[in-house]
Amino acid sequence: MQTKEFTTVYVRNLTIDDLYSLNKSTIGCANPVKESIGEMPRLTLAQLETANIAMGEQMNKASKSVLTAQLVELDIDSDDRFAEIKRNVVTAVKDRDAAKKTAGESFQIFLNPYWDNNTKPMNTQIGVLNELFGKYNASSNLKVQAATLGISEMMTGLETANTAMGALYQTRNEQGAAVEGPSASSMRAAAAKSYEQFCTAVEQAVNFTSSEILITLFNEMDKLRKTYASLTKRKDKEKDANPAVVE
Repeated sequence: MQTKEFTTVYVRNLTIDDLYSLNKSTIGCANPVKESIGEMPRLTLAQLETANIAMGEQMNKASKSVLTAQLVELDIDSDDRFAEIKRNVVTAVKDRDAAKKTAGESFQIFLNPYWDNNTKPMNTQIGVLNELFGKYNASSNLKVQAATLGISEMMTGLETANTAMGALYQTRNEQGAAVEGPSASSMRAAAAKSYEQFCTAVEQAVNFTSSEILITLFNEMDKLRKTYASLTKRKDKEKDANPAVVE
């Protein structure tokens, strides 16, 4: 039997928001089947849940920043702008005008990897849209298609909104770090370690005491790991391109 191994993800390189989201999603996958995954995975799951709750409480204290309400407004505005662009593209795909239909189909293919971005954590949304606009601004074909679809100004507006949200998010994080102090970093380290211990327990269980439930849980957890592994790789590239950026 082939040994199952989780996709590598450097959880200690994740932002505290991303780590919390990864832990919460993992707990959500495991809790419904925790009585059927074995004693060690169950014990380490409980430890992970406790550590993540503690980290979440500390994050909530930091989120009381006066900037949070402004961020929420910017997030809603960004989501609305992106939704408007998607509506126009979907409508164009059904248009009787051949040029508009072709442009709509091509632009929809470009947007597809980013289509559900509004469902992701705020900082992830910002990074994903930065990636989207990096590709859009480098492609004359995409700009021509946007012009054909009549969404050029919408794209410019979304990029401006996303840039503003990214700057405010960074400012709030810097303020939060000053308020949180060393206790936050300690809780983050504990949450990261608990996550790694739970993954190790599940990996061992699926290889030595395999069951359909464990295999399904392993696959769901590995899908999450792949998502966050790609996120850390993208942020590493952004740091290489701009060494002055501070997490």
